[in-house]
Amino acid sequence: MLRGQIRATANFNAQMGIPMSISCPGDQVTSRCDLIGNPSNVPGGQNAAHWFNAAAFQPAFGSDPTFWANYDPNDPRAYLFGTAGERLGNARTPGFYNMDTSLSKEFHFSEQRYFQFRWEVFNTLNHMNLGLPNTSWCLPPNADGSTDRVHQAGCSFGLITNIGTDPRAMEFALKFYW
Repeated sequence: MLRGQIRATANFNAQMGIPMSISCPGDQVTSRCDLIGNPSNVPGGQNAAHWFNAAAFQPAFGSDPTFWANYDPNDPRAYLFGTAGERLGNARTPGFYNMDTSLSKEFHFSEQRYFQFRWEVFNTLNHMNLGLPNTSWCLPPNADGSTDRVHQAGCSFGLITNIGTDPRAMEFALKFYW
């Protein structure tokens, strides 16, 4: 006689983002930035293209564009230490949540001998969690296309180019216990 039970389980995992460390173009002492604003206060809201507010940072050697273009290691500004901490509480990675579920049924032939059929679904909600943003502070090239220590070609500060979870996946299993 076949008898059995059905079990449904779910595992939900959620976490808020962790504090990030932002690096700036280095001087003779450090690559730590000066924090001059709120990194998470992005105009238009945080998204994968703009996760951090670039205006919230400046290099430890200041905001003088003439010094950026003509960096001089003999200038006293080249020996300043940035004011931003190692990890910034208001510059966090994207949050994360995921749900995995399973459904199983046992088909018993006796107390010790039975089949178990399982259907497992990973990332049940098919939710895409964003990956980590680029934390190397820079500004895009100047209007004339020129670059310097701060304005860099290919600047991707705050850009998220990956995802942190796989898409939904299902697995079926049949197991015999004896």
